[in-house]
Amino acid sequence: MHPDEHEEALAGEHAAAVERALTALDLDTKVRLLSGQDMWTLPAVPEIGLRSLVMSDGPIGVRGQEWSAEDPSVALPSPTALAATWDPELARRAGHLLAQEARRKGVHVLLAPTVNLHRSPLGGRHFECYSEDPLLTGAIGTGYVRGVQEGGVATTVKHFVGNDAETDRLTVDNRIAPRPLRELYLAPFEHIVTHARPWGIMTAYNQVNGSTMTEHRYLVQEVLRGEWGFDGCNVSDWTAARDTVRALRGGLDVAMPGPRTVYGAPLAEAVRAGEVAECEVDDAVRRVLLLAARTGCLAGVPAAVAPADVPQYVDGPAMAREIARRAFVLLRNEPVGGEPLADAPVADKPATQASGTHTSAAHTSATQASAIHASVAEEPGAHEAAAHDPEGREAAAHEPEGRGTAVIGEAVGAQPVGDAARRVLPLDVTTIRSLAVIGATARDARVLGGGSATVFPDRIVAPLDGLRAALPDDVEVTFAVGADPRTRIPHARAGFTLHARYLDSNGNLLAETPQFDGKVQVMGRFPAGVTRHNLSAVELTGTYTPHLGGAHTFAVAGTGALRLTVGGTVLFDDTVTPEGSDPFEAFMNPVEQKLTAELAAGEQVDVTLRFVPRSLGPGEGLDALNFTLGHNAPQLDADAEIEEAVRAAAAADVAVVVVATTEEVESEGYDRSDLRLPGRQDELVTRVAAVNPRTVVVVNSGSPVELPWREQVAAVLLSWFPGQEAGAALADVLLGIHEPGGRLPTTWPARLDDAPVTTVTPTNGQLAYSEGPFIGYRAWQRSASLPAPAYPFGHGLGYTDWEYESLDTTPDSVRVRLRNTGPRPGREIIQIYLAPALTPTTPNSAEPAPTATAHATSPTLNGTDPAPYTATSEPGPAPTATADATPKAPAPERPARWLVGFAVVEAGPGESTEAEIPLPDRAFEIWDEEAGHWRRIKGVYTVEAAHSLTDRRLTAEVTAT
Repeated sequence: MHPDEHEEALAGEHAAAVERALTALDLDTKVRLLSGQDMWTLPAVPEIGLRSLVMSDGPIGVRGQEWSAEDPSVALPSPTALAATWDPELARRAGHLLAQEARRKGVHVLLAPTVNLHRSPLGGRHFECYSEDPLLTGAIGTGYVRGVQEGGVATTVKHFVGNDAETDRLTVDNRIAPRPLRELYLAPFEHIVTHARPWGIMTAYNQVNGSTMTEHRYLVQEVLRGEWGFDGCNVSDWTAARDTVRALRGGLDVAMPGPRTVYGAPLAEAVRAGEVAECEVDDAVRRVLLLAARTGCLAGVPAAVAPADVPQYVDGPAMAREIARRAFVLLRNEPVGGEPLADAPVADKPATQASGTHTSAAHTSATQASAIHASVAEEPGAHEAAAHDPEGREAAAHEPEGRGTAVIGEAVGAQPVGDAARRVLPLDVTTIRSLAVIGATARDARVLGGGSATVFPDRIVAPLDGLRAALPDDVEVTFAVGADPRTRIPHARAGFTLHARYLDSNGNLLAETPQFDGKVQVMGRFPAGVTRHNLSAVELTGTYTPHLGGAHTFAVAGTGALRLTVGGTVLFDDTVTPEGSDPFEAFMNPVEQKLTAELAAGEQVDVTLRFVPRSLGPGEGLDALNFTLGHNAPQLDADAEIEEAVRAAAAADVAVVVVATTEEVESEGYDRSDLRLPGRQDELVTRVAAVNPRTVVVVNSGSPVELPWREQVAAVLLSWFPGQEAGAALADVLLGIHEPGGRLPTTWPARLDDAPVTTVTPTNGQLAYSEGPFIGYRAWQRSASLPAPAYPFGHGLGYTDWEYESLDTTPDSVRVRLRNTGPRPGREIIQIYLAPALTPTTPNSAEPAPTATAHATSPTLNGTDPAPYTATSEPGPAPTATADATPKAPAPERPARWLVGFAVVEAGPGESTEAEIPLPDRAFEIWDEEAGHWRRIKGVYTVEAAHSLTDRRLTAEVTAT
């Protein structure tokens, strides 16, 4: 039985069990269920068979109740990486793994996924979100939610809504007009609620149009629950609930964290004072009890997913590795030695048109409108297409009976790129004798973003380690730091063996835990045997064996008394106080003190950092502790480091340079001030490229950065924050074991100044979304005055080539046929865009819209850089507002084109494959602000089958009636 069908079959049992439990509760117990009892849990009520519901942060791993390395977690690549795969099914499989991890850790509710949009590239937390496009965000989020909940674990889709930046996120009032609110920011949530039925939603800190989201009655009660039919539980972001009565009436069910919240005793008082009715409390309690029933925490009723029905075991490291390599986006891959390309990029123009048009009647089947099906070409060896299926169904969206298909147009033939060895990637290990790996983060990988997305894996494969392990023994691998972007010293790891000892005031040992590195962090619950009442000090202690002799840099950080002893010598003994006014920032990034010690190579020394915390968190149930030991081996000065890297690159056959952002510039809690790579990394790449034409740059960031040297290097590979198997996945792709599978989920600007939306700082407490529905590629194509981005939305190269052979349209779907014309198996992501084909006519006109003229271009191949970018490419900006005699307002301004569907296909050399992709009703609609509902914009549209936004291969026309 399909999980949805099983849940529907249990709906009656769950409802009856919820009512039985509710009638057994008194008011004080009811209100207690709506308030966290500590950082991560809700209280148990044994009298009704209710177990404590346990929550945990996601979205790339399940941390559990203890924010520490004692219980390691699988660390998957960042959400931007997952979105770069454009594969909801892979997101679903990732969800299965996360549910498996949650069950292992006793977690019932995963606080993920984050589906806010990349409104501006300055958003500091964009690594935790998916995309600038609402459809891609909704589709990946749908796969994620379905996967987690198929494993019997709840999700809380967040942050509903408008948490698209970090500056003043606790208080900002985001002023968003109804149309962009509906078409952009609410759209991913609506898509997920409709197609994945999440069991939870998390409401955000911020306000939207004057109302705090935890109190936003209209958006929560009327839109989320009323229009969309959401029946799950609404959980506040941590400390986001501010007012008892307004929160309850605004639809908030659970205020976190506890034990002191606006619910609990304050809510009971409000009921007894007549400020709210007990029946309003009952509604919220019902939703909490339903969440408990679905997750197996309410006795007497089966869970939504029976233990026997949970997905089969998922290999965590293997999944992390697969997602990473599937997410890597090859931005550039040039011939080595400077040979000219036969397949130069083409201008941004419409592709070949499929002759003929087709009139689309109103869609009558919700399933046909939302399901996306990929079918296999009926010839030997053809591979199945894995298409984006918002509903997660396996059934095809069949062509409606009695409706024909558009005439298939003549495709432009793809020119082969020739011998793949002409390009720098994949590397040919039979011809390489030396490889220089350069960059501090090649050795000390940044594999995840900061803030609440942090987890502690049991291992990290750095790029340097992954390449050394994968290359043959006869290939010499050298390493040079080159330029270290970090302003803080990295956590002690290589060469260290560490554990944390928790001590009482008499020095007695309360608990001892192993440490992955030099970061000791607790948030929510101390190790067993430790309480805020008996804990006096924590010692991080162990040994260190230096690989190099000389002056080693140590660093200590934490709010409280710190004493560092290395090899019997006390290097630091003082009390450190916090800086700044943000308590979250002070906790996550405490003040750092740097120290130096002379150590001999190979001689083991004892290391102990004793920490007496100034505070153990805000109160009972909210235990918190954070301090770190950092370490850097002896390094040259900055100029000498670059010179050493240049010498290493000049002597090597290939240079791989890893550049990265740091937690100081890209993390939760603050936005970015620019898009530049920190430190001297740009200088490093330029200098290396000048001495080695076979320079490959790996960009290790969660969101866009400026790449001023991109035309000077042979290849640019975007790795995002690639998770714990970073180095292994990188070796897979660089050596050609696997193809880089990613496509950009967000537009990559050449410079910050070129980005259409750069305002993330409120003015007088308000942030106006004055750009309306034009963000990301929608905004770039709106204005011819905007400089072209470095790389367009949807761009990504591979190791083979694809010829788009035909585009076949029906009123409700398109069918694309394509052939792998390259020398190796490959994966392609077919992107379907819809473009208004005609200029508006008089609103009262009864004439049908004339056919738009299409223009042919040669398709761009996967081995090249993207096509040049222009603002618009169609002869007219908008379709006819109406195709009948009914007077209607003219259609408002719309983007030049927008994504309406996509599919992932695979095929071997010379093989063909097909994908059928629906055209959903919503693709033809806008939000009518005056009428307050969705309005279908009738007229002629161009359907574009594309490799990326600017590399459109085939077009056809449909008419919406």
